[in-house]
Amino acid sequence: MNQKLSGGIGLSLLLSVALLSCKEEGDKSRIVEHDPSRPVVLTSFMPLEGGVREKVLLNGENFGTDPSAIKVYFNHARAAVISSSGDRLYALVPRLPGEICKVAVVVGEDSVIYDQTFTYHTTSNVSTITGNGSTEFRAGTLAQAQVYARYLCVDNEQNLFASVRDAGSYGVVRINEKENIVSPLIMNTSNSPLNPNAPAVDLTTGILTVPHDGAKEGFFNFDPKEGWAPRQRSMKFSPEDLAAITVNYKYTMAYSAHDGCFYARYGDGSIVKMNATTYESELVFKTNSGAGYGLIFDPQRPYILYMTFHSNVTGYQNSICTLDIRDPSAPDAFKKISTPLTGAGHRDGPIETAQFNLPRQLAFDQDGNLFIADYGNHCIRMMSSDGVVQTVVGQPGVAGMQDGGRLEALFRNPWGLAVGLDGTVYISDYGNARIRKLTIE
Repeated sequence: MNQKLSGGIGLSLLLSVALLSCKEEGDKSRIVEHDPSRPVVLTSFMPLEGGVREKVLLNGENFGTDPSAIKVYFNHARAAVISSSGDRLYALVPRLPGEICKVAVVVGEDSVIYDQTFTYHTTSNVSTITGNGSTEFRAGTLAQAQVYARYLCVDNEQNLFASVRDAGSYGVVRINEKENIVSPLIMNTSNSPLNPNAPAVDLTTGILTVPHDGAKEGFFNFDPKEGWAPRQRSMKFSPEDLAAITVNYKYTMAYSAHDGCFYARYGDGSIVKMNATTYESELVFKTNSGAGYGLIFDPQRPYILYMTFHSNVTGYQNSICTLDIRDPSAPDAFKKISTPLTGAGHRDGPIETAQFNLPRQLAFDQDGNLFIADYGNHCIRMMSSDGVVQTVVGQPGVAGMQDGGRLEALFRNPWGLAVGLDGTVYISDYGNARIRKLTIE
């Protein structure tokens, strides 16, 4: 039965939960422990739709009465199980499990999926943090500042870092909402010594690392223990690897918790890894040459490197690809996961058929959802942990500037993305010269 809920919880569900609680307290004869010799049987659940933290009552047999021994999944996202009487349990819908969810119950070695599906309703809101449309950099409070940034990253203390490299300003900026401040860590009026690209932060140490275009080996890092004072560093390559890299510019950098190294991709397609402490570096893989503005590791599989490709990468235009860094030379280590088509477009659905238009920076949340700045489509996309792409905010093909909910918010060439520990998505709305944030559940 498909029931539309009002105020997040349907009256019938409240009554059901109340009855369940009463039965648990007053009718002990209904409580049946899980019997591992019998299968778990699923019959129905309600409601069939809702949003995050929605209470869902699941009916069946042989669940057992220990909530800690029962697992409920909406697609790949685990729900919190609140209670069980043996043939009824209720759980809370997890955050962003995907639009159409298969609901599974796991007890011991038994894993069963309901015939019904649950429709998840996403709620989202976009607001502006700082910037007013001017491309001239100006530090100050959030209301006073002007920031025309390309790339973003965020640390565990909710410090947002932005790379600025246009309109006569070249540097790295720290933005902190609690402190109400936009402050340059380094800023120049020329692109020497720093013409910054996509930054990366080691979430363990908090050290920010920023690649730049000045030299093959060159990068800057900023240590919070030193007040983020800029330090110019050099990657240490073998002569052979250094000679194999034919350009200076490193578009992107990402940190892997798998091996404690930073990875960077150059404009000639070279992918290198660098030890975060010694700066010893090596060439590990080479893609086709061309621009690529997104590079990020999956936090749940920190050995899978995701990357975006621009329209000038032959055979991989407008695509998203992955590289397994455990053995980059393996035949299937490098994969194109988006549509085989190379033309720009917009299509939601399974990642294997999804289309993008000049995808830029990428960012994961802690639940394994991948956010994509779809620059040419003027919107923010999300690939759920089960590989389904949806447009979460912005109107495909419509450029503009508007805060608000999913249907109202507009962007103009969003470029940079970062996701905080609380799931807040930070966006460098490049065409509007603003830093904005998306709260999504």
